[in-house]
Amino acid sequence: MPRIASSHATDNPRVRFAEKSKRATLRATQEANRRRALPRWAGPAMKIGRRMAPVLVLAAAGFWGWGSGFLPMAGAMVTDRFMTASVDAGLSVQEVLVTGRDRTASADLLAALEVRRGAPILAFDPHAAREALEQIPWVRHARVERRLPDTIAITIVEREPMALWQEDRQMRLIDADGVVLTDNDLSRWPNLPLLVGPEAPRHGPGLLRVLAREPSVGSRVEAAVLVANRRWDLRLKNGIDVRLPEHDMAQALNQLAMVQQTNGILDRDVVAIDLRIPDRLAVQTSATAADARRKPPEKKQRT
Repeated sequence: MPRIASSHATDNPRVRFAEKSKRATLRATQEANRRRALPRWAGPAMKIGRRMAPVLVLAAAGFWGWGSGFLPMAGAMVTDRFMTASVDAGLSVQEVLVTGRDRTASADLLAALEVRRGAPILAFDPHAAREALEQIPWVRHARVERRLPDTIAITIVEREPMALWQEDRQMRLIDADGVVLTDNDLSRWPNLPLLVGPEAPRHGPGLLRVLAREPSVGSRVEAAVLVANRRWDLRLKNGIDVRLPEHDMAQALNQLAMVQQTNGILDRDVVAIDLRIPDRLAVQTSATAADARRKPPEKKQRT
């Protein structure tokens, strides 16, 4: 049966104070119990969660915007408006200055730059332009700069032609690295040596460097034929064939240069010189020279 307190008891101030203290103590005990029920990290985690909630909401909105295509479209729109404003302010391509161009066609340069007069100069990418210019065969190195407000400055270093390359009756011009430069108007380089063979551009630079160190021989070379992709046969301008070894090519050419200096062998009536045997030089003379050696010396008539 429920307990009924008399009105006389509840009107007592001491009783009311005691009841309030009792209820306050009970609430504090319940709150303490709830706190002990949660782990220690729960409190800091809840604080971090409350602070990160706006960031997570913005991130979710960003992922949605990107996935729906809204953000890229909005970014492109802002970029277009900015570039249009820059052109209106005078930041547009009006001139392209090129330094170092001798053999490179201007049309090839403009095609690699992919730029037109009046285009926003701030949209021009110098690094991409440099990479595109260095894909042109004649260009060894390039430097590209934007000179505000309206100029693109280009400095190029061109490749130097070193030889003509013949393969399947087709002639091309190559540099010392074996890079094919052009196959047009090759008559402008009549004095360059001719390299013959499918792999000649790959092996040719080594031969050309060795010949440059021996000018008494290298200046006489008209053509070089790569034999079995292993060694070279040289055809000199006076028709002499020089057979080089597969190994120690530099030493063999140095030996030939020394013999030429002492005996002038390359100026004689010689058909071929074989340097394939180490430390030995085999000379084949012409039939005329051989017949002349076989004939006995003519006796002088007495007068």
